[in-house]
Amino acid sequence: MDWRLKVGRQAVLARLPFGHGLRRAKRKLFGYQPDLGNLRSTLDCWAQMRQGLERTGGTIEGATVLEIGTGWFPTIPILQCLQGAKRVYMSDLNVHLDDVSFAATLDFLRQSYPDDARLRAIQSRADLPLTYLAPFDVSALPDGSIDLVTSRTVLEHIPPDVLLGLFKALRPKLSARGRMVHLVDHSDHLEHSDKAISKINFLTWPERKHAWVNQLTREGENRLRHHEYPDLFAKAGYRVTLEEAEVHEPTRQLAKSLPLQPHYAAMTAEQLATMSSLYVLAP
Repeated sequence: MDWRLKVGRQAVLARLPFGHGLRRAKRKLFGYQPDLGNLRSTLDCWAQMRQGLERTGGTIEGATVLEIGTGWFPTIPILQCLQGAKRVYMSDLNVHLDDVSFAATLDFLRQSYPDDARLRAIQSRADLPLTYLAPFDVSALPDGSIDLVTSRTVLEHIPPDVLLGLFKALRPKLSARGRMVHLVDHSDHLEHSDKAISKINFLTWPERKHAWVNQLTREGENRLRHHEYPDLFAKAGYRVTLEEAEVHEPTRQLAKSLPLQPHYAAMTAEQLATMSSLYVLAP
């Protein structure tokens, strides 16, 4: 789909009266078929995130976890519960998760792990130590109560100043063993459905155009590159204990031939073409 059509469709859907209620009613009547490719990718992402946590001395067992940006399908929170988390707080700015999407997630996990008897025994959220916080208010969490904060492909959707404020607010919520694990997708997400554009097409846009697209879709990206996040983390009171980056070679080759905005034109091809990042943070 042409990215312009997608932006237009998202703009309309975001402004429909009672849009969230209508979508929930549709799911209850007709069910909800998730993007199985995306859910399979989520399994791989969580495996990478958990490995990064364990490499830095952290563990999921016995942890009280906060997931930032759970969305419709709580794949990672369910796995965290099965892997020994004491309590998992799922969070969203708006309510997305419901019984229909939870059931769809369970069906996917049962198909992925057919020999796991624990999955077959789960009937609802009440069977797991899960709590859904939406709309999320970080001040509702007691100080020192969170052992682990995780997110998958969420931080890139948060404006830098808001992200800095969120991380500062979360700092006192972490326990003595507190850690953060974040997986970030730096690609232009409009490219996911429109392969006619590059993975860094949005870096060619002036700030005004970028802000306009974000305002239309209400789920835009901050355009921060991999090497820019650690400074933000440091300002919020964290140190990076593990950092991994994946460079997309075709984008690296293409990068310097694009009409990039000055801020990005000053970066190296590797910095521009880093498409995925894993960060493990400690206070």
